[in-house]
Amino acid sequence: MTQPPTAPPASPPVLPAPRAEGAAGSPAPPATPPGLPRRRAALWENAGRLRAALRTEPGRLRLIGAVLTGLLLLFGAMTFGQLAERAESARTARESSQPLSRDAASIYRSLADANTTAASGFLAGADEPSEVRNRYIRDISRASELLVSAAERGRGSPQSAALIARLNAELPRYTGLVETARANDRQGLPLGSAYLRYADERMQGTLLTSASDLHRLETARYRADLADARSWPWLSTGLGVASLLALGWAQRRHYLRTNRLLNRGLVAATTAAAVLLLWLVGAQAMARSSLNEADTGAGQALTTLNDAWTEALLARGAENLTLVSRGGDSTFEDDYLTSMDRLLAAPDRLGEGLLPRAYALTGDAGREPVGEAIRAANEWRERHGGAREEELAGDYDEAIVRVIGGEGSTGESFDRVNSELSAAVAVQQERFLDAAQSGLNWLGGLPAAAVGLALLAAAGTVRGVGLRLAEYR
Repeated sequence: MTQPPTAPPASPPVLPAPRAEGAAGSPAPPATPPGLPRRRAALWENAGRLRAALRTEPGRLRLIGAVLTGLLLLFGAMTFGQLAERAESARTARESSQPLSRDAASIYRSLADANTTAASGFLAGADEPSEVRNRYIRDISRASELLVSAAERGRGSPQSAALIARLNAELPRYTGLVETARANDRQGLPLGSAYLRYADERMQGTLLTSASDLHRLETARYRADLADARSWPWLSTGLGVASLLALGWAQRRHYLRTNRLLNRGLVAATTAAAVLLLWLVGAQAMARSSLNEADTGAGQALTTLNDAWTEALLARGAENLTLVSRGGDSTFEDDYLTSMDRLLAAPDRLGEGLLPRAYALTGDAGREPVGEAIRAANEWRERHGGAREEELAGDYDEAIVRVIGGEGSTGESFDRVNSELSAAVAVQQERFLDAAQSGLNWLGGLPAAAVGLALLAAAGTVRGVGLRLAEYR
């Protein structure tokens, strides 16, 4: 019996889909998990393609090139930023904050000298020499001019502005009291000495205190600027070292995989990065040396000399006011002795005063005027002792001659101290400016060079990696 033919199957069998492979035979990226939103699905797919690309040598080369280029550009940008900040701090210290500190010291000295000269003129009475009167006027005029200059430079500091405003307000009151004292003295009225003592109180308690505060404030500012300029750029240095290590690793990898010793692009990048790092380290080291000299060398000498000059002026003012009070107030003599002890040190502590300290701090070029000031100050102290003996013995007129007379007087010794300290301060000021300018010169050109060298290194890296990628096309 014949069998009926077998019916064909309803549908063809389903064959398993072939496994997709990447360009280099690697597995295709995993399928997108179901249920993800469209944007997250796209991100997932892109991440999968990136992982697949990084399993290939061209993908790894692109990643290495991107990392090296970014690191080099970051090194250049950070070097530019940090060195530009330090150069600006050095420039501010040289051109703004230190000159304002200098002006504040000059304001103090002008005011103190005006106070001293006013007392000298009062002691001379109707016989006041014209040069004494002119000196007082010059001191007041100079203080006024310096206050205008300080107001311009101190705009960025509210504290400085407040102190300068107080000085500007108090100076006319002081000069008014001095003129009232002179007018009463010319008329033979005893109120003259009282007005002059009150003027001295205003000077000591308000004007000189404000000027001293301004000087301390601006001195602290310029030293902070110098400290900022000297601080080491650790972040830039670290990025430079990291860049060189990464470039060295990349070239070693290139050698191990290709057996080629050099890649011209990477060699150029390494050279540019090494030059920038060496320049950074060398320039900062030299700048620090110069700025240290400006701060701890000339700067410290300037501070000590200004303090010594201040004490000399205070001692002279106290000496004159001792005679103005005609022995009625012994505190002026005590003030004189205190200032002279600070200036030269007490006889049992020789070498500890401001002048001997300044002598030790100044360089060879600045020691001669300081030495002369020390000799003149010792002579002044001896002459003051003789004048004091005459005053205590009741010979007031002879005491005045010994204090404000010409040759052989304490005034002659004080003038020598004053002129020698002026010369010493000028030498140290020039020394400070030279050292600060040297530090600025070392820092000034590097920020711009950092940008150029970093771009050159980045271009070399791109070129070197590009040459390797071209071998896979």
